[in-house]
Amino acid sequence: MTQAAPTDITGDLAAYRARESVLYQVRDALETADKWDVFLEKLEARGLPEARVRQIVDVPVLMDLHLHSTHSDGRIPPHKLAWLARVIGLRTIALADHDSVSGTRALYGEAMLLGLAAVPAVELSTGQSGMEILVYFPDAGRFFDFLTSPRGGRFRKSLEAKQQAVHEATLEVLQSVNRWLKRQGIPADRQITEKELDDWFGGQTPYYPGTLAVLGLKRLEPAQRRTLGIHDPRAFNTKVVTPAMKRLAGPLSGTTLAQATEEVRRQIAAIRRSGAGSVAILSHPRELVTKGKMSIGQVARAIEYLVAKAGLDGIEIGCARDTQADVRVWKEIAEDINQKIAAGDLAAPGPLLEASYSSDFHVLAPGRTTGEITLGFGLLDERPEYRRGNLRPQTSPEELLEAMRHRAGLRGET
Repeated sequence: MTQAAPTDITGDLAAYRARESVLYQVRDALETADKWDVFLEKLEARGLPEARVRQIVDVPVLMDLHLHSTHSDGRIPPHKLAWLARVIGLRTIALADHDSVSGTRALYGEAMLLGLAAVPAVELSTGQSGMEILVYFPDAGRFFDFLTSPRGGRFRKSLEAKQQAVHEATLEVLQSVNRWLKRQGIPADRQITEKELDDWFGGQTPYYPGTLAVLGLKRLEPAQRRTLGIHDPRAFNTKVVTPAMKRLAGPLSGTTLAQATEEVRRQIAAIRRSGAGSVAILSHPRELVTKGKMSIGQVARAIEYLVAKAGLDGIEIGCARDTQADVRVWKEIAEDINQKIAAGDLAAPGPLLEASYSSDFHVLAPGRTTGEITLGFGLLDERPEYRRGNLRPQTSPEELLEAMRHRAGLRGET
C-alpha cells in the first residue's frame, strides 16, 4: 500500500520528527530488553504502548522482505527483528542475511509467536561488485527440511566458506580504510580497530566490510564530508570500501559476469534439485551501476544473462536504493526481457517478478546524518521526499507473495 504525499509540508515535518523520536526510543528499549514482554514494558514506561508506537510510526507498507541481522552485518539479533517489525506494524518479513541462514529459524519462530508471517531467505554474494542474489523460500516447511538434508548440509558449508572469505577480506580492507583515513588527516589513535569490529559483531565472526563504512564515516568531520562528497555510509562504502575490495587479490576480486553467474547458477540449481521451493531475485540493481561501474545497457544485458544462465526470477524495483528515475529504468528493462520471454526468445517459466518490498535494513538509525535505511520505510529523514520513506511498491504484498509461490510451483518445486 502507498500513501499520497501530504500537502502540509510543515505538518508532515512535525510528523516525521515524532516518528524519528519514537523509533530511537524503540531502539533503546530493544537494546536493553531480553524478552518480548520486557521490551513492551520498557516502551510503556516511556509512554509508548504498542498501539501508540504503531500510530506514530505509521509505517507506509505492511511487508519488508530484505532485512539483515547480527548473523551477517546488521545490528539487531534475528528474534528482536521480529519484535521490531511487530511493534511498528509490519505483517510480513524476511531475514536475508549475507551468505547465511543461521538466524532464519530464530526469526521465523519468534515471528510466528507474534502473529507475523515470515519468509525464509538468504542473500548470496557472487564475487562481482554490486551483484547479489536474494533467494526466497515461500514454503518454510520445505526450507527447514532442506536444511537438515545432506544437500542442505553441503549448502551451509558452501555459505560458511564464503563467510570466511568475507571475514578475511574485511580485515584486509580495514587496513586499506585506515590508510585512507590517515590521508584525510585522521590521527592513528582515532583509526578503526579490530576491537570495534569485534564489538559491532558481538564477538561473532564473520566480519563484513560494510560495517567499515559506518565506522569510517564517524571519523570524518562535517567539513570533510562536504569536501569529499561523503555524507552517509553508503557513499563511504561506494567511494572507499568498494574500491579497496576490488584491489584485493583472490576469490573476491576480478570475477567476470560469467564466473559470478556460474557460481550462482550452481548454488540455485542445487537448491532447486532439493525440492525446497525457491525464487531468485536480483538485489538492488542500482548497485551494479554505483559499485559495479556498469552502464545501464550493461545492467540490462547482465539481467538477461542471469535469466538465461542462472534462472533469475525477478529483480528489486522500487527498493530503498531506487530513485523514481531508477524505477522507470528497471521497469523498462523488465518489460524488454518479458517481451523476449513471451516471444520464446528467452527461456523462463514466466515474466520477471518485481520485488519492491525491500528496505535492505541493517541499523535502526533514521535521519539524514546517519544515512541508514529503516525497515518498512527505506530512506527515512527530514527531506520532504523521504519523510515517509522511499519504498515504491509495484504490487500489493499479497500479489507478490502469491507470485513467488506460483513461480516456485512452475519450477516443480512445491
